Amino acid sequence: MNIYYITIASPGVAEERCEIEFTRDVSTTLTVKSQRFGVMSFVDDNWFGALLKFRLRIEPDGYLLLCNAARKDAYPSRMMLQMGGGRKIYILSYGLQASDEDLVDVLGMATIDQVGTVEEQRIGYENWLRSLK
Repeated sequence: MNIYYITIASPGVAEERCEIEFTRDVSTTLTVKSQRFGVMSFVDDNWFGALLKFRLRIEPDGYLLLCNAARKDAYPSRMMLQMGGGRKIYILSYGLQASDEDLVDVLGMATIDQVGTVEEQRIGYENWLRSLK
């Protein structure tokens, strides 16, 4: 059992610190305790996937996750998801191939200016891929 604290924020409105717990068996379960949203659980193959499901749940209410997993300029590799359990993510720089020096923990703190929606992150990743050509 791993317990962490993470912040969710609604830009210009509210910020809340949530308790999160990851458990790993055959799959990864993320349990979130939030004053705003109550207790929620999300299951996926890895940490990043479980956090993505949490993000999709809070985004319609205008909330973003303030950690590296939600950065617009960050994305995990397939290998990190499969072999690393989705615990690490690459900070991407346009025109440059990602390297081990670009790896950070998915739960590392990020600012409201660095994070975005799941869709914004996907677009950022696709733009980075195009920049490598």
